[in-house]
Amino acid sequence: ETFATWIFIVFGALIIAGLMAFAISTGDKPAFIFALAAACSAFFLGFAVIFDRPRLYGLILFVSFVMIAGSVTNIVT
Repeated sequence: ETFATWIFIVFGALIIAGLMAFAISTGDKPAFIFALAAACSAFFLGFAVIFDRPRLYGLILFVSFVMIAGSVTNIVT
C-alpha cells in the first residue's frame, strides 16, 4: 500500500501536474487534455498495485506514457 501511495503522489502530482500547468499557462487545450488523461490513468496505477494485478499495471502504465508523450508532442509542435 505504501508503494501505491508513492505512485499517486510522485507520478501523478509532480510530473503530470507540471505538464497540466504548462499547458494551461500557454493556452494549449489538447496538451492539457492529454495531460489530464495521463493523470487519470496514473491514478488507477495505485489500484493495480493494491489488488496485485501486474498485467493491468503494465497496461495502465503504457497508456499513461502514451498520453504523456501526446501532451509533450502537442506542446512542442
